[in-house]
Amino acid sequence: MRRPDLSIGTWVSLGFAIAGALLAGLVALAVTLQGRIAASADAQLEVIGPRAVAAASLESAVLHVSLTARAYALTPEPARMDALQAALRRLEGAAARFAAVPKQGEGAALADRILAAVPPFEKAAVALGTVVATGGDEAAIRAREATLPPMREELLELLRGFGAIQQRHDAGASHTILAYQRDTVRTLVLAFVAVALLLAAIAWVVVTEVRRPAKRLVDAARRLAAGDYSAATDLEAPTPDTGPRSELAELARAFATMAAELRDREERVAAQNEELQAQNEELQAKEEELYGQNEELQAQQEELQAQNEELQAQGEALRASDARLTQLVEALSQADRRKNEFLAVLSHELRNPLAPVLNALTVLDRGDPAGEQGRNARQVIARQVAHLARLVDDLLDVARITQGKIQLRRTHLELGTAVRQAAEDLGPLLEARGLRLALEVPERELWVHADAARIAQVVGNLVQNAAKFTDGGGTVTVAVDATPEGRARVRVRDDGIGMPPEVLQRLFQPFVQAEGTLARTRGGLGLGLALVKGLVELHGGTVDAASAGAGRGATFTLELPLDGVPVRVAEAAAPRPAAPRRVLVVEDNRDSAETLRDLLELAGHHADIALDARQALERCRTARPDAIVCDLGLPDMDGYELARTLRADPELSSVLLVALSGYALPDDLARSAQAGFDAHLAKPARFEAIEALLAGVRRQRG
Repeated sequence: MRRPDLSIGTWVSLGFAIAGALLAGLVALAVTLQGRIAASADAQLEVIGPRAVAAASLESAVLHVSLTARAYALTPEPARMDALQAALRRLEGAAARFAAVPKQGEGAALADRILAAVPPFEKAAVALGTVVATGGDEAAIRAREATLPPMREELLELLRGFGAIQQRHDAGASHTILAYQRDTVRTLVLAFVAVALLLAAIAWVVVTEVRRPAKRLVDAARRLAAGDYSAATDLEAPTPDTGPRSELAELARAFATMAAELRDREERVAAQNEELQAQNEELQAKEEELYGQNEELQAQQEELQAQNEELQAQGEALRASDARLTQLVEALSQADRRKNEFLAVLSHELRNPLAPVLNALTVLDRGDPAGEQGRNARQVIARQVAHLARLVDDLLDVARITQGKIQLRRTHLELGTAVRQAAEDLGPLLEARGLRLALEVPERELWVHADAARIAQVVGNLVQNAAKFTDGGGTVTVAVDATPEGRARVRVRDDGIGMPPEVLQRLFQPFVQAEGTLARTRGGLGLGLALVKGLVELHGGTVDAASAGAGRGATFTLELPLDGVPVRVAEAAAPRPAAPRRVLVVEDNRDSAETLRDLLELAGHHADIALDARQALERCRTARPDAIVCDLGLPDMDGYELARTLRADPELSSVLLVALSGYALPDDLARSAQAGFDAHLAKPARFEAIEALLAGVRRQRG
């Protein structure tokens, strides 16, 4: 029998239509059966649920009446009477609901018995309540109370029996529903199996109609992909499996046409490829020739580039070297210029005090040392020597600050008092120059953690600087206050010659001065403000200068961090005058040694001198001094070695050793302490300092 000549789409549509119809019938059957099961279950539940609830409610009401009656009999209170009445009303309602629910068979007869037993139980409870309420005797109350438990137990027993009957009835109904559900599920499974078999048959027919011609097309496509164009002849031949309306047959004919076109195109492409290959070989030969020329040119270009880079690097190095040399030449020229300027200024400043000293010495030689001229000469010498010592101290301080070797002796310092004292100490200087000193110091104490001597030095330098550049009749104002940021502030103002802006920019550099004329009427080495800046910054502060221009004065402002108020301690007692001591002065400068010896003898001491270390050792072993004041730079043995030699001698180890030298940096002080010196004084030392050391001598000869 020949199969129907149908297209693929027709086969697929027919299969889906049949499958849809079967599935629709199966769903309708399932819905119908499920509806019947649900209706039966709902009917059963409508009876089972209310009946069980009514029975449970009646049982709870019976127990409630029994408990409230018992409680009222034990405690006849109005509240318990109200509770009993409420329990009786609840019992009546529960009995009415129980009577309203439907009952069947055996359960209906038992329900009638339950409803018949409720009124007597209710009457017995009412009677008990009445007896208790009317104040009956104990025997009557106990008699009425004894009738309730049997009635209650009877009712409860009947309710339990009713519950058991209903459970058996409900179990039977549930069994019937489950059996109905099993039959329904079995029917649905059989229907589903039948539908599945029918769908499998339809699928087999569709696959058979599609798979055979599709396999033929796949084989032809593989042969065409492999380059076998003879497959197009097989596709063009009709087969009994394909009819005139078959989509696969149309597809096979399209494949055959395409294969023929591909075969012709491949032949044309092969001919073109042969022609292109010949042209490509010719171009490749030319490309190889050009590639060789390009490599040669590239090598020449790389060589030129390397030479250019080398020349460029040499040029940059030469330019950098030239710039560096220019900077070095400029720096050296500037340093040499500043050195020459400094040496010229230093020579001028050192010669200035030497001239009055020499004149004063001449006056002392030719005049009466005890007369007015002699006293004036001695005052001139004292002032000029102090000035020379100040110049040397300024030079040393600048060197120490630059090298970071200066040491601060910080204490809790009241800034207002320290500034007032430093400014007032310079009052005579200002008065001598015709200047007025104005102090603005607040009553509030401003405490800082600072070196008192260095703060006095800073204030003194600023005041002297203001006095130096202020003409007679002017005013120098020193003001102390606190900034809003909580820092202590000191301002030194003058109404002197002022400063141009270019001087302000380099004012705090060493050796910088606003005046550069040969007269040098203002004097100085240009170190004072550099010292101020270095010392203030060591204290954690800042300093700056401001001026409105030439002839409009200047203001110097320094700020220091505030510190807490310190605990005041008792002041140390003044040192006692030194008792007469035997002192040996070791100094290779005869003038210095002899003048110090004369001062010691004028103070009542027994003094002797030694000009070198060997002579000093001989004097020590013969004279046994109490103290030795020793220079460090000796010709034969330095002072350090002499100190170690003395400390190693048991007979001389207790002598007081005082180093007196121009070497006074912190390293020098540490080295002298290690060598065995008890103290270190910098030249020129005040005689009062030497006297204080001699007054504290504790070592004596054994």
